[in-house]
Amino acid sequence: MSATHLDTTLLGAEGARELIAFLTRADGAADTAVLGRPVRRGGPVHRLTLRRPGTDGAHAVPAAEPHLLDRHVLRLSPAPEPSRTDGPAPELFPAGTALLTNTGHHVRGVEPLPVDDTLEDVVARTRPRHIRVLVDLHAERSAPSEELLDLHDAVFRTAKACAEGAARPESFAVVVLGGVDSARVPHACAGLFTGFAKSLALEWPDTEVVAVVHEARDLVTAEPDAARETATRQMLPVVYHAGGIRLLWQAVTDPGEAVTDHSENATSHADTGDYTVVAAGGARGIGAELLLALARRERPRLHLIGSTDLDDDEADARLERKDFIRARTTGPERMTVREANMAYDRLGSAREVRTTLGALRELCGPDRVTYHRCDLRDAGDVRATVRRITDAAGSVDLLLNIAGTNRAASVQQKRLKDFRTVRDLKVRSYAHLKAAFGDRQPRLWCNFGSFVGFTGQTGETDYGAANDYFNTAAAHHSAHGAREFTLGWTLWRDVGLGATPLMRTFLAKSAQFTAMPTAEGVDHFLHELDQARHGRHTPVTVFFGDAERAAIEAAAPGYLDFCRKAPGASTGPPAPRLPEFYVDDIVDRAPGKLTVVRRFGLDRDAYLREHIVDGHPTLPGTFVPELAAEAAMHLVPGRVPVVVEDVRLESFLRVYKAGRDEVKKIRARLIADGPQESVVAVEVTGDVVAPDGRLLVKDRRHFTARVRLRDEPVAAPRWEHWDDHGAEPLADPYHVPNPAVLLSGVYVSTAGTRTHPSGRRAHYAPDRPGIDRWFSGLVVPSVLLDGLARVCVLDRAELPGLGGDWTPLAVPRTIRRIDLYGGHTDASLAAAGTRVELYSLPARLDLESGAANRAVAVSAAGDVVLQIKDMTGVVLGHVHQTTGAYRERPRGAASARQATARAQEATS
Repeated sequence: MSATHLDTTLLGAEGARELIAFLTRADGAADTAVLGRPVRRGGPVHRLTLRRPGTDGAHAVPAAEPHLLDRHVLRLSPAPEPSRTDGPAPELFPAGTALLTNTGHHVRGVEPLPVDDTLEDVVARTRPRHIRVLVDLHAERSAPSEELLDLHDAVFRTAKACAEGAARPESFAVVVLGGVDSARVPHACAGLFTGFAKSLALEWPDTEVVAVVHEARDLVTAEPDAARETATRQMLPVVYHAGGIRLLWQAVTDPGEAVTDHSENATSHADTGDYTVVAAGGARGIGAELLLALARRERPRLHLIGSTDLDDDEADARLERKDFIRARTTGPERMTVREANMAYDRLGSAREVRTTLGALRELCGPDRVTYHRCDLRDAGDVRATVRRITDAAGSVDLLLNIAGTNRAASVQQKRLKDFRTVRDLKVRSYAHLKAAFGDRQPRLWCNFGSFVGFTGQTGETDYGAANDYFNTAAAHHSAHGAREFTLGWTLWRDVGLGATPLMRTFLAKSAQFTAMPTAEGVDHFLHELDQARHGRHTPVTVFFGDAERAAIEAAAPGYLDFCRKAPGASTGPPAPRLPEFYVDDIVDRAPGKLTVVRRFGLDRDAYLREHIVDGHPTLPGTFVPELAAEAAMHLVPGRVPVVVEDVRLESFLRVYKAGRDEVKKIRARLIADGPQESVVAVEVTGDVVAPDGRLLVKDRRHFTARVRLRDEPVAAPRWEHWDDHGAEPLADPYHVPNPAVLLSGVYVSTAGTRTHPSGRRAHYAPDRPGIDRWFSGLVVPSVLLDGLARVCVLDRAELPGLGGDWTPLAVPRTIRRIDLYGGHTDASLAAAGTRVELYSLPARLDLESGAANRAVAVSAAGDVVLQIKDMTGVVLGHVHQTTGAYRERPRGAASARQATARAQEATS
């Protein structure tokens, strides 16, 4: 739409010219057109899609049909009490066991199989009765290492060698160490092995196949649980152990929430088309249908990544297959029939991609759709392609990870080459895309998975592994702050694999899968996208209907009953695990209130030694939101903190020396409770006791705050990063030796501190070992909050008689509001390697004045992680930027209010 259309309007006849033009087009013109009009200048656009009657295929708007599939959300939930087999206590490594492992663990009496070219010969010679796979994920990142993929290959090779022998093994057990954490979040790579086990269990019904994913990182701890599972009648062939609880994936029926506003965010990107979608794969088949639907509704900027060579267009490309093969298998440059078939398919693919691109450009605009030829399995190729996209588009709002292939065959018949091809197109492509985007990850990340990743399927050990990897990777990254989700599709009726005549015949005979109409698939996709955009995404969603339910019940009797029971009966995400770092005991609980007791000491809280104020280990004021949030979550279980407001820091919480612990009370009181939000007031107090044990002051107040809790974290708003023009480096004064406030260790959390014409800037530089050691259980990113608050103080001042280049040292006194977005923690940000930029504004800020101010922590992708609004503080002194000299704030220079505050800090 040209902006000039806003100047002259046709009132009720708006759009008539375009409508007449569409109706009078000549034959051969496009079958679809989209008319758009903003309701007011700069306002949202209303669109009308026109379609010629009788059209179908890429341009068609599918007719509505009743949905055949239900939306299910996967969660790890406590499993029913298992039924054990009779007999003596089981051994994990009985006689006749062959072991595959990537760990350094040595099992007495069991020689590990060689993961080299001799593997098959050793299996054939020893003919093991039991196969054990011991996987250690402790050192693995979310993208599997080459060593881990080699082990995965070896698992397949071992199963294939067993299948080709005289008899299959009696049992095949996979034990994954470090495959889940105490919060029931799986390791991203766990799905590689659980997906394999699910399919193998269906393929080998006479062999006891099980995968045990354990929180423990050592075999000694995990072995008793794993051994018991080998002698348990399994409902499902995959079981998790975390926090001392046995867990199964529970598929909970959850229709999601109706969304009427489809905009990308509050700035209505979807109304203007001013956002970028990248589709890795998807120019044909299912992906093409969904991209066309998205284009019809929103007209984004599109970048499609595919392997098809679009220059491949030859004169005989439009012949029928038999005529094409006849032409290519004769003459001096003749091909084999197989080569001619492959050439025909290649040319047909190119034609199909060009058709899709043409339709997308018609809908979005000729300059808004770009195709990038790229081999997604090649890291360098992906890196170069992503660089081109980000150079052109800046940030990416949505990535659709669609690429995949399928070569179903039993383990015995499947070639290692085919196993790798199917697995790697999904797994390596995913890893390469994650690495290529680096610290500029797409705002939303959607993986196209499969129902097979949830249940397994005969002949699909590779496809099941790859798709279950998508499940656990999405669960892992989502728990660590990303907005990532995996959709588990069944077969589509009209496009993709399910549309071939052979597959349609198979589906009709097997009655195990529902053939989903295209219109329904489009509905499911757009609905899921709307959920994610509005902060309601679920990491793993699976769609299935009556046929799949019957197949599940036949394979796993009772499982669907388990899925219908609590806690899965309620909608929404499972209740978050209650934090306990600052909760020793709850000594008083009554309706709407409770009191938490926490004992602070330099043995258990040694991190306080790295935060010294006036020479004493002191709890940072920025940790008060954590104390308040933990108490509030215990008072209102099932909800998470999204805002901490009206924070008042009245006196320091200090530990003076080892052996002299400080007992504090954290009182929480519910002041408002509703369907959307609960509000809790929190007060932290402690007795003032003399060194000889005499009580000097009862319940002296340290801090107060209010916490707002909701059912889910709030979706992050967007922030445009500043360019660095005019920035000047400025050292952080809190890291320079001084008697007022000296931070070290885990609190050295910022880098690149500098002033800027618009305010102040820094990078978040977390100490991951320190965070893992001390703060892995915190729910508020307190170390990040501490660094962000310090950025607000960065400034240059001139002291009377001493010249300029002095930087103030201040302590916070009040904070009007802290907004928490996306459920991030220090641990999740550090583990994910998320790059975070810190900003403070306005350009000139006097914390003692009470003037409005703002500080934000923003991911490289532009999502706000947390925000501080209107902080006040007291300046204790100044540090010289060049010499490091310290000058205490003259007492007479402070206002009466500041002097009173300092007096309150004094201790007996």
